[in-house]
Amino acid sequence: MSRLEIRSLTLENYRQYAGENEINLQTEGDKSVNVIQGENGAGKSNILNAITLCLYGKESHLDETKDSELESYPYVNRKVLDEVGDNETAEGRIEITLGEDKPEYIFSRSFKTVKLNGGSFSSQHSDLQLKEKRGGDWKSVEHVSTRLNQILPIHVHQYFLFDGERLDEFFGEGYKKRVKDGLLDVSHIELLENGIDHLESFEGDFQKELSDVGDAAERKRNEYERAKQKVKDLEGELEQTRTNISDTKDHIQAIDDKLQDSADPEVRKKQQRREYLTERLADIRGDIEEVRKEASRELVKAGPPLYAVQSLEYTLSELRELSEQGKLPPKIQDTFIEELLEKGECICGEELTEDHREHLLSLRQEMSTVVENNLEGKMAIPGLQQDAQEDAETLIEKRQKLAELEDQERQKNKELNEISEQLKAHDIPEDVNVQELEKQRTEYEDQLEELQERKGKLEVRIEQAEENRDNKKKDFNEEVSKEEKNAEILKKIHFVESSRDALESMKDDIISSVREEIQTKMDEYFNEIIWKKEDYTVLLTDKYQVRVEGPRNDNKIGSLSAGERQVLAFSFLAALTSVSGFNAPLVIDTPLGRISSTPKRRLAQNLPQYIDDTQMTFLMTDEEYTDEVRVNMKPQVSNEYKLNFADEVTEVIPYE
Repeated sequence: MSRLEIRSLTLENYRQYAGENEINLQTEGDKSVNVIQGENGAGKSNILNAITLCLYGKESHLDETKDSELESYPYVNRKVLDEVGDNETAEGRIEITLGEDKPEYIFSRSFKTVKLNGGSFSSQHSDLQLKEKRGGDWKSVEHVSTRLNQILPIHVHQYFLFDGERLDEFFGEGYKKRVKDGLLDVSHIELLENGIDHLESFEGDFQKELSDVGDAAERKRNEYERAKQKVKDLEGELEQTRTNISDTKDHIQAIDDKLQDSADPEVRKKQQRREYLTERLADIRGDIEEVRKEASRELVKAGPPLYAVQSLEYTLSELRELSEQGKLPPKIQDTFIEELLEKGECICGEELTEDHREHLLSLRQEMSTVVENNLEGKMAIPGLQQDAQEDAETLIEKRQKLAELEDQERQKNKELNEISEQLKAHDIPEDVNVQELEKQRTEYEDQLEELQERKGKLEVRIEQAEENRDNKKKDFNEEVSKEEKNAEILKKIHFVESSRDALESMKDDIISSVREEIQTKMDEYFNEIIWKKEDYTVLLTDKYQVRVEGPRNDNKIGSLSAGERQVLAFSFLAALTSVSGFNAPLVIDTPLGRISSTPKRRLAQNLPQYIDDTQMTFLMTDEEYTDEVRVNMKPQVSNEYKLNFADEVTEVIPYE
């Protein structure tokens, strides 16, 4: 499979690079890696800045505090500027050749620096230029930004052009927003979002057509709009509350990780016990909820017979008494009619006519039905009494089970509180500040409880608000549909709404699918690269929380070292690149900067392999590109360069 490559990079008078410097980056076969090694200040990071400046018009990876002042303005090389007078201009350019099997695109951007009086400078750059090879000839492209977004979109460029040294900060505070943004960037949902926006615009236009309505309809419209806004406001509050809950849980988990890493075995033991109790408590609360649901279902089914037990007993007693008194149709009455029919004469001796016979036959049938019904009723009552008794026993069992579970819940909570109090009183010199950590943990637990309570109340309020909104909408539609013209417009609005809902559902499905794919890739990459023996499970939740679970299923993300966080960030960015669909080359500045010497060998072996068919260019310091690292990477390297910096000028030379 061919890969999109930066085939060459040309720097003319840019920063440390005086004159024209062409760097060949074309790779061959399985050797998909380029290495450019240079000391800090030699212009290593400015190679990355040159690429982003050329393509996107900004040096997004520039950090003026990281290196010497050579990393800052002006654009044009200082030695070149020394040769021009005050208020004179020096120029330069950056050129990038891209292609798969052969050069296909040439991106270029020129820049200039004016040398001002007093030793200051003013720099600016031109618009991006693009030539594309068509039929053997190079043709200028007019709509450059559109074409660039098709090849290397600006909204995803930070996932293939980045500073590896800063990756350990990626999963710091507020990382869930970065994860969410990355996931959305590579989900290719722009068309769906544009479609949703267009539909909402259409709906707005149709609503305007309904503007010529009566006072009654206008009032109902305003009521509906207020009700609709109320739902949106409450949903916004709920989303923020959920985010706060997630953040608070992260804070608690980070504290738990620190306590688990304590040098004191007693602290670790208590923390392990707390984690066990917390997991068991979650199970118990799940069981409590299930038993409560079962008891509710039983009560709904058994309620009427249970409430009517006394009535049933009274009814059965009355039926028995009436039967004994002969006030219920007895079986003898049926027998008596049979005898009259057999004899053919009345008790008065008169012969039964045909009319008399028909009357007696009808009476016999009626009596049989009444007797049967009464007997069935009498027989059914004891059965109902038995069912009621059995249902009552079932409910008692459920209540006893619930009481047992609630008692277990109280015991577990009691023990958890005792552990917390013990840790608050724990003071071990030269260890993590257990007392302070536990105090913070308690505060977060209290905060979490308040947030969860607020979440529950908001969910109820939203349900009520949605019902009110739907009712207001119905009232408004009924009022405006009284006119035939408005009725037709309402049909269009309903169609737009259903179409928008369908696109929203499709969008959610795509995001969910992409999230699962990124999770799978992250887990694979992290376990391939990490130098530890134990296996980890990397999870990405639907709330954009990343969990790195160890053998005990505890989240390790809060206790990862700088190097481990860097590997996790590598894994996430690689996963994004893998699922993005963009065949983009990777350029990574300082990939091993925060990683200790021991794991560098494993990382050097595995890093180039974990993204298939991708050109990778590593910008490395001499401390990163050690002899050991070089030996391990050598089989995968096509081009090696060294930056030779002297007299304010950097020369790019082959690595010897």
